[in-house]
Amino acid sequence: MTEKLKMLMHERAGVPAFDPPDVEGLVRAGTVRARRRRLAVAAGAVSVAAVVGGLAVAVTQGDDRGAEATAADTPPTRSVTWATGSTVHTPDGAYELDHPIAAYVRTSVGYVFTDGAGSVYSAVDDRVTRVGDVSATSPHLVADGDGPLVAWVDPSEEAPRFVVHDQSTGTTTVLDGDTEPGMGELADEENPAYVYGVDGRTVVWRDVRGAVAVDLDTGEQRVLDADARNGFDIVAVEDGVFAFNAGDAGTAVGTTRDEAVVLENVYGSVAAFSPQASWVSVDADQPEVYDVGTGEKVTLDIDGRWFATGFEWLDDHTLAVIAARDEGGHYELLTCSVPAGACEVAAPHLGAVGNERFVLPVGEPRG
Repeated sequence: MTEKLKMLMHERAGVPAFDPPDVEGLVRAGTVRARRRRLAVAAGAVSVAAVVGGLAVAVTQGDDRGAEATAADTPPTRSVTWATGSTVHTPDGAYELDHPIAAYVRTSVGYVFTDGAGSVYSAVDDRVTRVGDVSATSPHLVADGDGPLVAWVDPSEEAPRFVVHDQSTGTTTVLDGDTEPGMGELADEENPAYVYGVDGRTVVWRDVRGAVAVDLDTGEQRVLDADARNGFDIVAVEDGVFAFNAGDAGTAVGTTRDEAVVLENVYGSVAAFSPQASWVSVDADQPEVYDVGTGEKVTLDIDGRWFATGFEWLDDHTLAVIAARDEGGHYELLTCSVPAGACEVAAPHLGAVGNERFVLPVGEPRG
């Protein structure tokens, strides 16, 4: 991890069956771990099987352990946002959510966040509602920005459970999956319960079986990678396309491993697809943005900035970028047009480098 990154945040499907990379050997060797998350803002034979049923599901409306609070409004979900304290900011306004925001994500409907003490809240329109529990020490939320779903791991029971909240209906669904007591909470530990991503009505998680795709409508569960050990294996999923770790080769993107395009020497363990999975941005010190179909790199005009990396797509051609002009300066947010490459300043001053107090909508807090 570079010194630049140490000063930054601790980052962070109709799902196809694919032959995943040999992550077991990579994890044992520690090569993936050395490249772990920079932002708050992965070839042996694998058994693939379909498993239907076995879900213990509880559906609730809100949470009777937490009261609702009134927010000023919910900020627009396609705007650049950042949070400080209990407030979500946009270039045009600020929105008070009445609880500390340690980490948050956006959906097509609103925002879901955790307060850093283990509570998860949903913010839709002018209402903030407690909807569940997440790890207080290593919270991790994932969402599909094109839909209403957010997912996370609930560690409050003896064996961790997977939770999906639908902001369009206010429904929270608890899925037991195949977990066991003592499964670690952190992505860099072996054998954690971990959610890789949400893609439409499919959630991709890791349990004792490995990486598993779960169809929320049918209950079907498919084991994608029986060798998946932690949160390194799949770094993004969108519209049926995966970004997964390809070891020393870099990062691979595609619907199957056999046809995937390898982005050579691109080692970010955090990635973000555009809404139609046309482009992918991989975390790095400088922009690493690629055409998913060809693997061709897109050049962004960051005007000589010392640091810049994309973290969120606002639409299929607009990438939100966090940047710093120089090591002794301050962080700013840019919006960059892809593939044209032109960038504009959306938020000019988020805080001094080394003294940042803001959170980005990437689902994890600052390190």
